[in-house]
Amino acid sequence: MTIWLINPYGPLPSEGWRQYRFAALGRQLARAGHQTVWWTSSFSHHFKRQRTLTWQDTEIEDRFVVRLVPTPGYRRNVGPGRIWRDSVFAWRAYRRARAMAAPDVIVTYESPLAFGFAGARLADRFGCRVIHDQMDLWPELFERVLPGRLRIVGRALLAPVYRYRRRFYRALDGLVALARPYLELPLSETPVLHSRPHAVVYNGIDVKAFRASAMDSIQTKLPPKAPDETWAVFAGSLGPSYDIGAVMEAAAQAQVGRARVRFLIAGDGPARPAVSAFATRPTGQCLTYLGQLSPGELAGLYMRCDIGLAAYSARSNVEMPDKFYDYTAGGLPIVNSLQGEVSSIIRDRDLGVQYQPGDAASLLSAVMQLASDPALRRRLACHARESADEYDAAKQFARYVELIERVAANPAQRQRCAGGGP
Repeated sequence: MTIWLINPYGPLPSEGWRQYRFAALGRQLARAGHQTVWWTSSFSHHFKRQRTLTWQDTEIEDRFVVRLVPTPGYRRNVGPGRIWRDSVFAWRAYRRARAMAAPDVIVTYESPLAFGFAGARLADRFGCRVIHDQMDLWPELFERVLPGRLRIVGRALLAPVYRYRRRFYRALDGLVALARPYLELPLSETPVLHSRPHAVVYNGIDVKAFRASAMDSIQTKLPPKAPDETWAVFAGSLGPSYDIGAVMEAAAQAQVGRARVRFLIAGDGPARPAVSAFATRPTGQCLTYLGQLSPGELAGLYMRCDIGLAAYSARSNVEMPDKFYDYTAGGLPIVNSLQGEVSSIIRDRDLGVQYQPGDAASLLSAVMQLASDPALRRRLACHARESADEYDAAKQFARYVELIERVAANPAQRQRCAGGGP
């Protein structure tokens, strides 16, 4: 088949970041024999830079092409610039695509503000199947960042978007989500989707490749580790969605209490200057900042640590963080602040302990609980390694390919996507 993936987000395979969801899907589809094109934006949401100013096709591997759609950029993740970029992407993709040969299936991740132009409307024009990948809850995400008094106003202003989203859901032939709550919302809003192919497909991780990529060179960047010292690691974006302040304060409290623990932070972002400065102070002797690490160095770091920190702020809307898959592949017990699905999995599978986001004392208490009990750490680490195989990316995306093939083989059941605006 010919399959189009339409999603303006995510790092490309050539950009040196972890493999993005649509890149993993594109590879898996191509290796299953399908001609696959991923339509994405010229502007990188992740790196906040333009990749090209013109249309550009790049072959990733045999039968898998990335197509860059020229769009404007933006500086802030929440704001009119991002909405405008998404709208320009959807319209330009629609205008270019409608003159091309029809695909058999379109898999789309689309903001409701794009009004279906990069998904359901194209499927209507071509008479092909359309599948939506629900990767977050939007516009709920936008509402969450509004101050409390403005949320009622925001909900009223977004009412047309919510109405359009329900029509969009009815236009689908299939539905995939990267976390269970992201699947449950469309199913509850649009009960007819229960009768159409749907599944949760987690991002997962290539467990074998992750473990094989661990670089010994990371050792030169690490401080000496005493035999009785416990290392807790956080690696990722140092931004407002993460509990970086609580990690630093927990390290300061550990220093005061002379606890035999060390917090290691790797990554980049707005909080980098604060983290770097803190690590040089007398109160920061229990924290080491490692800067930005390569994927191989990061895997090597996890292999040398004892605890993985899923440290997210209370404002985070993440359900299944990629760190979860990294930590299971690395065999790390998890200290977690998130509620929702990942919290339930950690509890049910006995993978770690919970702490209260923003509460440094709660974080340090959870870390010390594991640091003081080596037998508990070994048990949780064993469970983490066992769980990693279930979330292996090859297994997850094989399910995704199977669902796409099943949708293509089924008679069309969806309603036509409503035209016009909301």
